[in-house]
Amino acid sequence: MILFLVLCLGTVSANVGTDKESLRLSIGQSGLDFASDVSAHMLSELEKFAAGGLNLPDIRGDVDITGLRLSGLHLEKPVLSVVPNTGLNVKTPGVELQVNGNWRYNGWIAVTGSLTLTSKLDLSVTAGAYADMVNKRFATVPKGCSVSYRSFSIDLNNAFYSWIVSFFEDTVKSEIKKSVCSEISGVLRTTLNGVIASIPHEIDIPNVMSVKFGPDANPAFSKNQIDLPAHVSAGGQSFPFNPTGISGVMLPGYMACILLSDYTLNTASFAALQAGKIIERLPNQWVTASNPLMNTAYYQTILPGLYSAHPDTAITYKVTNTRYPTIQFLHQNIMLHLPVNVVLEVAGSKAITASVTLGVSGVVKVNGGDITASVTNITHVSKLLDTKVGPISDLESLMDTIIENTVEPMVNNVLNKGFTLPIKDWVLLKKTSVTAQQDYLEVCGDVELTDKSLAEIKKIIAQLVG
Repeated sequence: MILFLVLCLGTVSANVGTDKESLRLSIGQSGLDFASDVSAHMLSELEKFAAGGLNLPDIRGDVDITGLRLSGLHLEKPVLSVVPNTGLNVKTPGVELQVNGNWRYNGWIAVTGSLTLTSKLDLSVTAGAYADMVNKRFATVPKGCSVSYRSFSIDLNNAFYSWIVSFFEDTVKSEIKKSVCSEISGVLRTTLNGVIASIPHEIDIPNVMSVKFGPDANPAFSKNQIDLPAHVSAGGQSFPFNPTGISGVMLPGYMACILLSDYTLNTASFAALQAGKIIERLPNQWVTASNPLMNTAYYQTILPGLYSAHPDTAITYKVTNTRYPTIQFLHQNIMLHLPVNVVLEVAGSKAITASVTLGVSGVVKVNGGDITASVTNITHVSKLLDTKVGPISDLESLMDTIIENTVEPMVNNVLNKGFTLPIKDWVLLKKTSVTAQQDYLEVCGDVELTDKSLAEIKKIIAQLVG
C-alpha cells in the first residue's frame, strides 16, 4: 500500500484534447531554445557521419553527375520556432557543403572527369505532427522545405573544361534543392517515425503495473507552445469511473510541463489493486515490536476487556484494502481515498475487526529526478465489524490512536524517502514546480541532459542518416 501511495503521489492551454485526455506534455519557447542547443550537439554528430561520406542521388541530363559523395559538412546552430496551427519550424543558416563526384558530358564529344562542389545555403524546414490513432502514437509529417543559396561553385578539377559547367550548374542547384528536401521528407515520414515508435509509450509503476498511453488528439501548435495530448490505452478494459479531460494551461517560464490527470492513476489502481491486493502487517520496519501499541498493556484503560483477557500480551495488526484506492488532485492537495479493514490480533486470534475509510492529504516536491512527499493530514470514518473483547465505547478515538501511531508514520517514512523518476537516467529536472490542480497534477521544470542522453543522441543520428 505504502509503495503505491508514493508512486501515485509522485507521478507527472485550455482544452487541447478530448474529454478523455489524461496526460499532456507541453513544451514552451524556452524548451524549444533548449532543443536548439541539443540540436546543435546533434548536428556536430551529423557532421562527423557526413565526413565519412554520404551518397547523394545521381543527376542525369546533358551532363551526367554520378558518384556524388558528401565529403564535408558544416552546420550552424538551428533556430526553432512554432508555426501556429501548422508545426515546428527549424531554420539552419549557413549550411556549408562539399561534394565530390564524377561528370560526363554527353554532347558532340564525350568528355569525363571528376568534380568538387562547394556551397553555402540557408535551410528552412517545417515539420507537422498528427495523432496516428491506428498505431497509437504521434507521427511526424513534412509541412514545408526551402533552400536558398548564399554561394555555389563547381570545380571540374580541369580549367580547360570549365566552360562545361554552364551546361549543368542551374540543374545541379535545382537537383540539390530537390534532393535535400526529399531526404528530409523521407526522414520525417519514415525514419523519424520509426524512432518515435521505438520509444516506450507507457509509465511504469514498479511492482504494480504499467500504464500505456496513446494520442488523444492531434498536437496543438500555438504561438510559443506545443501541446501533445494523450490518454490511457486500456486495451478494451472498462472502468467504473470516467475521465474528465484536462482544462489547464502551461505555467509560464518553464521549458516543459507534464499534466497528469488523476484518472490515469485510478485506472492503474483499479486494474492492479482490487480488494485484498494491499496487505500491511505490524510490527514491521516502521512500527517495531517495541512500540507501546504492540502490547495489550497500552490498552489497559481504553479497552479493559482486551487487557483483562490478554494481560501484557503482544499485539499484531493487519491492514487490508477492501476496494482499490482512488487519487484526486484538488486545490494544491493530493487526496488518497482508501477503504481498509483493520484487524487487531492477540495470541493468533482476532480480537477487534473494524472497517476504516482513510482520507490522506499530501504535498509533493521534486529534486533533480527524485520525488518526495509528506502527509499533511489523515482523516477516517470507522465502523466496528466484530469484537471478542466486549463493547468499544469510542471506536473513532481508538482508530485515531491506532492510525496516528501506525499508519501515519509508515506513510511518512516512505514518502519522505521518495523514489526516483524513470527519466532520471536521461534528464535531470531543475527549477521545478509541482502543483495539484482540479483533477490533475502539473509538474513543470527545466531539464538538463545526462551523458546517457547524449550517447543516445549519437545512436539516433546514426539511424537517421543510415
